[in-house]
Amino acid sequence: MQTENLPLNVDLKEPLRIVLVHPSAGVNWSGGAEVLSIELARRLSRYFEVELLCGADCGSFSYPIKCVPRAYAFAAVRHPLIAPFLRNFSNPEIVIEHLTSFFPSLFHLLRKPADLIFPHNDYGGLAMAACARLIRKTPILFLEHNGLLGKGENGLGNNGNCLRRNLKFKPDHLVVFDQASAEFVRSEKPAQKMSVIPNGVNLEQFTPDGEFLDIDLPKPLVLCVASLNRQNQKRVELAIQAVSRLGNASLLVCGDGPDRLYFQALGEQLFGTRFAIRTFPFSQMPTVYRSADVLTLPSIHEPFGLVYLEAMASGVPVVATDDEMRRYVVGDGGILCDVMNIDAYAQALSDALNQDWTIRARKSAARFDWDAIALRYRDVILQTIHQSQK
Repeated sequence: MQTENLPLNVDLKEPLRIVLVHPSAGVNWSGGAEVLSIELARRLSRYFEVELLCGADCGSFSYPIKCVPRAYAFAAVRHPLIAPFLRNFSNPEIVIEHLTSFFPSLFHLLRKPADLIFPHNDYGGLAMAACARLIRKTPILFLEHNGLLGKGENGLGNNGNCLRRNLKFKPDHLVVFDQASAEFVRSEKPAQKMSVIPNGVNLEQFTPDGEFLDIDLPKPLVLCVASLNRQNQKRVELAIQAVSRLGNASLLVCGDGPDRLYFQALGEQLFGTRFAIRTFPFSQMPTVYRSADVLTLPSIHEPFGLVYLEAMASGVPVVATDDEMRRYVVGDGGILCDVMNIDAYAQALSDALNQDWTIRARKSAARFDWDAIALRYRDVILQTIHQSQK
């Protein structure tokens, strides 16, 4: 199997055109896949002619396409008159995004061909890229965002079903976040060319230095950044229960979703005035992170967990689920525990609040500096294009 760092015979001065795809980029600034596609597009622009097919302007490299991003369809598909017809879809707004972005993206790539297509919106982008490859012979680089164990955005990730489905599109090169996913791919498709590349964090944007936000909640402040949906894997209710055991700490939940009122009622019941749910624009998130004392996210699984990196880069420790992926990502930047044991979870939060983590957290996040990660993607892109030209 082919992995990383193979010798390349591609001239870096060639005007190679790389097209990334995520119809929610520029619209949803809280999604990990959207942020990753924007960060990669920005940094890969140093080496290639880069274009990001997106939902709204997000930089000089962006090309907004006419489609219905999931954020715009979310409320409509849950209307009482429409929802019954879509009950067979766990996330119908994503299906709508895939369908409405398919032909605008494909026609653009046929009019203005690329040297490589890099979709970030799961099977919708993969299917579109596969059609472009069939017509134009354009190679596909694909990053599996859903991971091996996670449900993923379409509810198919358990037991590797999402990854198994995406492998059927036969990307020319596959990138996964972790070794467990890599081993799964080897067992399913031994000939699949693949690299293991972690997510990245912008160390210049997320830093301990800078302004602080007046949250108007008593200190110490615990932060939880997650979508508010009882059906997803985030398990925000565990964070609410554990922080409430501390007695004097406040909890700020940063996010939104269909179950916001449920979590608001639960938090007010357990905390009173020491609890709040708020949303912030992505540009303000560095200030939000550095204004907290601890970040916690007790997900049952995380394909990677960008919020952990952003918090640690801001000098804030993490308290999270103890599993293989979190051990790798968090490292020495926080405490991992059995979050299902609320007493143990509360004790881990207390221990984190009673230490100075600024240097350790920042150092742990620095392992995932976007500039270094982008170089690895550059090499994989060159390698993939070179192999497709043979």
